[in-house]
Parts: sequence; structure tokens; C-alpha cells
Amino acid sequence: MTISFAGLASGFNSDKYIEAVMKQESIPLTRLQTKIDNTNAYRTAFNNLKTQLTKLKDAAQALADIDAFKSLSATNSNSSVLSATTGTGAVAGDYVITVNKLVSSQVSASEGFSSTADLPDEITINGKAVSIDKSAGDIDAVLAKLAKDINELSDPKVKATIVQTRPGEKSLVLTSIEAGEGGKFTLGSDDPDFWQKNDTGGVALQEASNASFTINGVTVSSATNEIKDVVPGLTLNLTSTGTSTVKVSQDTSGVSDKVDAFVKAYNDIVTAIKNSTKKSEKNSDGTLTLTLQGDPVLRDLQMQLNNWLNGTFGDNENFKLLSQIGLEVDKGVTSASLMTGKISFDKELFQKKLAENPSAVEQMFRGTESSDGVAKLFANNLKSWTDSVDGIVTSKIKGYDAEISYITEQMTSMKERLAKREDSLKKQYVNLEVVMSQLNNQKDWITSQVSMLTKSNSK
Repeated sequence: MTISFAGLASGFNSDKYIEAVMKQESIPLTRLQTKIDNTNAYRTAFNNLKTQLTKLKDAAQALADIDAFKSLSATNSNSSVLSATTGTGAVAGDYVITVNKLVSSQVSASEGFSSTADLPDEITINGKAVSIDKSAGDIDAVLAKLAKDINELSDPKVKATIVQTRPGEKSLVLTSIEAGEGGKFTLGSDDPDFWQKNDTGGVALQEASNASFTINGVTVSSATNEIKDVVPGLTLNLTSTGTSTVKVSQDTSGVSDKVDAFVKAYNDIVTAIKNSTKKSEKNSDGTLTLTLQGDPVLRDLQMQLNNWLNGTFGDNENFKLLSQIGLEVDKGVTSASLMTGKISFDKELFQKKLAENPSAVEQMFRGTESSDGVAKLFANNLKSWTDSVDGIVTSKIKGYDAEISYITEQMTSMKERLAKREDSLKKQYVNLEVVMSQLNNQKDWITSQVSMLTKSNSK
């Protein structure tokens, strides 16, 4: 490694000089870097636009699909009695549901015991004998082991727990694992007083029973509180006794949510175009803000979006314009300077018109055999803009990619030339210092010789 100290012999600061020369000769490289930064910014803008256009296309497709306006939803008048949801195959209609009884599991319990001496030797569950191991310890330990032995049985399927009924007394409690009438079980013991009795003398403190309810007067029994497909496509979850009216009808809220997603996606694009095409302004450092004002792709897209939106749709005499069902561009704006091109969506009006004439509103979005609706029009036309291979925006992005690649190659070549130029300058000035050092040494020698001669002659 060579170490040089600029100007030691010549007194000239070559490092500062070379730095100034290289700064001047690097101006084209700086310009290329600025150009590549700007191109990257434009590319990012179109990448974001492509994402937004795809989102709009998907939102339009969701409204153009055949099932978009076919979904049904359920409402009920008494949510404390039941909840209701719709699924595939649901049928519109009104259903009066009266819940008389919910599903219950059988619960049985032994009497309370404080001493193992009072326990029998075995009990039976559905005729299956279970021994009571009195050698396990005190009453707590014996009953705990009994509960464990019962819970480990594969059949009958009951859950055993130990409950303190009063201070010093414990009781064995059995609950059927299967709810409803299918979970009934029988009990026995060599001590007839081991099990607690109900009012009828049976051992079920809570009887196992199915849910019982009526739908429009028809009585139904179910082993669960979740009722599926008694009414096609309708699921009920019973939570209490009582009466509720369930109404299955078109899901206007779901449809309006899809329209709202379409409107938001459209407005996002309009806003993005407006922001990208603002007039260029001066920054604080004197540079101009980036702008895509006048870009032909954005100008064409803006025009086409406007044309697609402002047509007439459907064959219905009452509904032809989107403004008639709650979608209006620049609603209430009277000054051109205040226009944004964005859609306002009156969800309440839309849901009202959808309820009044669902087929007409559907036609406006999905179209008819002879013409496309607005959703189908957008979904079809946006394909040429968003195609990942040769779409309009994709081609624009590819153009920027090619430009960035070309500029990068130029910058690489220029950096190599500048590096060689700087290296050459450094070598030149190193050689200059060497020559100057030699000349200085010669000067010093000559000076010393002249001085010696002068002293000699003066004697």
C-alpha cells in the first residue's frame, strides 16, 4: 500500500484539486442518478395503480357474479330466544318459531355421605357394575376414586363429579355426556337409598329430554339446540323458551357492502390519478416536484373510467342511471374547481331501491343478455389494464424497468471511467511530488556548494 502526503515537495494540495475535478466530472453521473430515482418513483406510482385497478376489478367481479344478488340473510324478532343464520339453499319466507323446551341432559346424584361405612359395595350404571373401594381412605378419597373409575369407563358415557352437599358430607353426581333423550341412563345399587329420588320416585333429578319447538305450527323435536335444515338452508340456535319470528329475505346489507367496496376502490383510483398529475411545484431546494401530468396512460384511464360509469344500464323503465339508486359522481358540487370525479354512495337509498325492485337493481350491475351492467362492464374492461403479462399498466411498468436497466448500465460504465480518471490524476500528482522532491534536493545541493565557494573566496 502506497501512502502519499500531498504537497510535501510542491506545496500544492493535489487532493483538494483532484476532489474538485472529480466532482465536476461526476455531474453527468449525478444527473443519471436523479433520473433513475425519478423513474423508480414513476414505476412505484404505476405499481400502486395496478394494485388499485386489480382491487376495483375484483370488486366489480364480485357484483357481476351470478350469486351476488342471490344471497339471503335472516333476521329474528327475539334474539333472546334464538339466533338464525342462512346458508346454501336458503329459501325466502317468514317463520314463526315457538321454543317450548331446550335440550337437557340427565343429572342424577347420590345421597350425601360422611363416612365410608354408609356406602354400599357397588353401584350399577345401565346395568354395568362399578365396585366401591372402601380401602382407598376416608370418604373424600373413596368417592374421588369412585368418580375416577366411572369416568374411565368406555360405556356408559357419563361424567362423574363429587359435590359437597353440606359440611362434612359429599355426594356423587352423574351427568350424561350425550344431550337429549339419547343420553338417558339407569342406575342401581345394593343399597336402595343410595340414590336421591325425584318427585316420581325415579333417580333422575334432571330428566334427559330433546328440544321441542314449533315452526309455523309444525312440532319438531331435536337432540341438540342447534337446528339445521329443518328449514332448507336455515340454521337455528335455540337459547331460551319463547317465540320469535324469523324472516329470510335478500341480503340487502351484504349487497350494499359489495357496492361500497366497489365505490371505495373506484374513488381510490380517481384520487391516485389526481395526486399523480398535479402541476409541478418548486421544492425548497429549487428542484421541481415529480408529476405525471400529461401522461397519456393516466389520461386515457381517467377518460375511460368516466365513460364506463356515466352510461345507462338495465332495461327497467324506472332505473337506468346509477344516481337513481344512490351512486352519483360529484354529488352537490356546482363548481368545476371543486369537482373530484369521486362517487358518493347513499347506502340507505340503495337498500330501499333494492328492496323495492331487486331484479331491476341487479340488471344495472350484472346486465342483461343484450347489454352489460356497470359491474360487468368494469370487470371485463379492466382485464386489459391489469393483465400481468401484457396489460396496459404492466407494459408501462416494463418500460420503466427497461429504462432503469439502461440507465444502470450507463452509470456502471461511467463509474468505471471516473474511477480510472481519478486514479490517473492521483498517479500524475504522485509523480509530480517525486520530481519536485528531486529538484528540491538538487537545489539544496547547489545552494550548499555555492555557499561553500563563497566562503572560500572571502578568506
